[in-house]
Amino acid sequence: MKNNKIWHYVWLIGIYVILFIILYLVIQYKVKWQGKDLSDYLYFYSCSNKLCTTNNDGINDYYSRIKCVGNICPYVKEVNGKLAIIRDNNKEYVYNYLSGKVVNNTYKGYKFLDSKYIVKDNDDKYGIIDEVGEIVEEIKYSEITSYKDGYITYVENSKRGIKNEKKGIDIKPTYQDIILINDSIYAYLEDNKYYIASYDTELPINNVNYDYLYDIDNNSILVIKDKKLDILNNNLKSNLILKVDTYYTYETEWERSSLNISRDDIFLSFSIATDNDNVTNYIYDIKNKKLYS
Repeated sequence: MKNNKIWHYVWLIGIYVILFIILYLVIQYKVKWQGKDLSDYLYFYSCSNKLCTTNNDGINDYYSRIKCVGNICPYVKEVNGKLAIIRDNNKEYVYNYLSGKVVNNTYKGYKFLDSKYIVKDNDDKYGIIDEVGEIVEEIKYSEITSYKDGYITYVENSKRGIKNEKKGIDIKPTYQDIILINDSIYAYLEDNKYYIASYDTELPINNVNYDYLYDIDNNSILVIKDKKLDILNNNLKSNLILKVDTYYTYETEWERSSLNISRDDIFLSFSIATDNDNVTNYIYDIKNKKLYS
């Protein structure tokens, strides 16, 4: 009997705690949002498989409602987490749409690159800054295509090279494409085939070429060869029990882009053409190295 009374009191206290939490959240909501002009904030809506806030026909890119004048809104060039690169009257800036503050407006142009920004100055030279505006790579390159762990890939005369000034690495721009993999190896495209090479020798580390290659993280690489897709570890051994059969060779840029690769910290998603009319969507669990379709 005594135990029943105790549980009765526990139940009542629990109900009061839940009601208190609900009341607190309602008060917080009213304090934060009641009376706010919501048109001053950045909102995203579904629009032609992308994000926008306009009902105009034919709009297929990012738009925002921030600082709209009439029906004219600034163009949202890119979104990365809580940050957006916004273009307004030919001026670009980085905007935190949660805090409602401009993060950086020093440079002529911006582009997201992982957690860093590629920036362009008034001389049309590129460099990299971090989230607080500190320069990570000097603004001196005609084009930067990727950045990873201190390595950058840059373009000169339509060819790509690699630099890591801290490690003294300077691989001259002679390749069609370069993919940074980890601190030991990288991939390059030559005669429309991908090869995996060592920073030490700048030579292939095996006798295999690939039709397509995508770096998942420091420990896994997606490759396609002979109409089969595989995921390799950093020792270039397969992580898959069975390779995935494909219809395309993925030797052309159109076929490569049709993979529709996207990823976050947990999953890699991609699509494989199984014949001329059908596509299978896959999700790869990066941490547990498991493939789902």
